[in-house]
Amino acid sequence: MKIRFLIPACLFLLAAACKQSKPTTADEPVNVATDSLYGVVVADTIIYDVVISNPNPDDPWAVQCLKGLDHNLLISNIFDLVYSGKALAYNHQTNEKLTPKQVEEIEAGADYSRDNIGMIQFTEVWYLNPGDVSMTKKVISMVLGYNYGAPDGMMLHKALFRVEL
Repeated sequence: MKIRFLIPACLFLLAAACKQSKPTTADEPVNVATDSLYGVVVADTIIYDVVISNPNPDDPWAVQCLKGLDHNLLISNIFDLVYSGKALAYNHQTNEKLTPKQVEEIEAGADYSRDNIGMIQFTEVWYLNPGDVSMTKKVISMVLGYNYGAPDGMMLHKALFRVEL
């Protein structure tokens, strides 16, 4: 008796799974992931760099862009999160998890200074909430970029380590 109900249900599911979907146009809504708190996911993963220190104090645009940033507070808090275990640090190249002791050893390096962390590469999820007319960015990880000068005088960055929140 149960099998008589099971066979039609399976056939219905199979037919529904094989149904071709028509391509969407710009005017048709697209099914997207949503989060009831944040809204519609418009970027499930986006990676971008942000300069957090100005290598050229004569550059008025950079001065303007960074005027609201407290570099020391940001970097100190990131390190505090790692040292407390609330965030995890990883070697950016090997994906090896770094212990707080290994992070301390990086900081103890002869050429190291927190002041030379000049860039952060963010990996984020972006949400747009049309109802609230708001956008939320959720940080997944940050790669701290360390400033160093190239022989031609250009400012370059190398990955210090990645921090996952």
